[in-house]
Amino acid sequence: MEHFEGFSADTIDFLWELRMNNSREWMEQNRERYKTTLKEPFDRLAAALVQAGESYSGAEMASSISRINRDIRFSRDKSPYRSCRWVVLHGMQTVGTGWKLRPAFYFELNPESYTYGMGLYHATPLYLTTFRRKLAENPSAFLRIAKKIEKDAKYKLGGEEYRKIKDETLDPLLQSWYRKKELVVLATEPLGDVLFSAELPAFLTKEWKRLRELYQFLEGITEA
Repeated sequence: MEHFEGFSADTIDFLWELRMNNSREWMEQNRERYKTTLKEPFDRLAAALVQAGESYSGAEMASSISRINRDIRFSRDKSPYRSCRWVVLHGMQTVGTGWKLRPAFYFELNPESYTYGMGLYHATPLYLTTFRRKLAENPSAFLRIAKKIEKDAKYKLGGEEYRKIKDETLDPLLQSWYRKKELVVLATEPLGDVLFSAELPAFLTKEWKRLRELYQFLEGITEA
């Protein structure tokens, strides 16, 4: 596989045009363009990030890339395609879509911006119960990680919260984590030169290294 050399201006043009012309007819007319400007660059980016996996996670990683097709069976939005693309880097032990239940590093490209970070959107109730117990039993172990992220100007703690779950004995900063249904830390930036250069894998690797302690803490949580 060729090395990642950056996305092209046509990558962004393709995403904008897909957003405005989200139909099977348009996609069939632009299928080859999709392959060369979006699919193949993402495949090369994912390969580069897998190769660097141990440096930002401490372990060998695997990748999963979003499909361009949307599952519209249960959605009110019947647009057949995504006007964005993302890649996640996750532990080698996950099978199929099992990565959704575990922490993973994340990068997404949209027509107007890009997002990167780490977390998990589909934590099971048992995982979250174990996470909250760890916070309550040894709050200082996670407080240092939480403070480091809070001081970072780039990253924001996201995800929905439970309204009724709380532990007022915890530090206020830990309470914001304690209530979460989804444990995600993300940064969003406008389109920039790094996207169109061979430096993007190194940039993401450097950013994800800053989240390594959080990843290892979350990855160490088992549901047993």
